[in-house]
Amino acid sequence: ILRREGYPKPYEALKALTRTNEAITESSIAAFIETLDVSEAVKAEMRVISPANYLGY
Repeated sequence: ILRREGYPKPYEALKALTRTNEAITESSIAAFIETLDVSEAVKAEMRVISPANYLGY
């Protein structure tokens, strides 16, 4: 989603979140989404992603 939206260095942004040796939780993902400089529509799209519905592309 971030790449599609032209977000600068999207992989690095997510990597910074996941390489902290801390557990990745629903709340940490939600906090990460809130820090992104993207529209509310994109944030809403990201909030509904879950392991059950994520296809990986």
